[in-house]
Amino acid sequence: MGLFSFGIGFCSGYVFRNTNYGLQIGNKLFAAYKLLKNENLQEYKLVLVVRDDLRMGQGKIAAQCSHASVMAYKNAVLYNPETARLWEAYAQAKVVLRTSSEKSLIELYETAKKSGLPTSLVCDSGRTEVAPGSKTVIAVGPGPSNTINKITGHLKLL
Repeated sequence: MGLFSFGIGFCSGYVFRNTNYGLQIGNKLFAAYKLLKNENLQEYKLVLVVRDDLRMGQGKIAAQCSHASVMAYKNAVLYNPETARLWEAYAQAKVVLRTSSEKSLIELYETAKKSGLPTSLVCDSGRTEVAPGSKTVIAVGPGPSNTINKITGHLKLL
């Protein structure tokens, strides 16, 4: 009986650790555990800020935001896995905002970095619509919504 129980536990652990479904359940259980411990849980989100002065097409904006999202997630998993797990558990909220110039984009990027938030900056390769090296999008987060709002709350939705 003990060997049978061990086998079931081992197989269940393998499934939970090595499948997307198992990962989702694990993240939700992690968030529930944090809530039950009465830790200060807050909303988490990822904000993408797009330069609208470049006049990129919708497809280009989608591609640049995708680059920024992947970069942000990889950074979060690497440098702050607990934040990444909580963000995943709470529906992976994403907000896309706009800014008017490269200067304002860089200022936002620097402010977010100084505040300790994970940040990513996308520089385009220049194969399609914009010049090589153009700074197109920044990702701020994932992180606590109230902290990110202090930096990006004044921006308009794209």
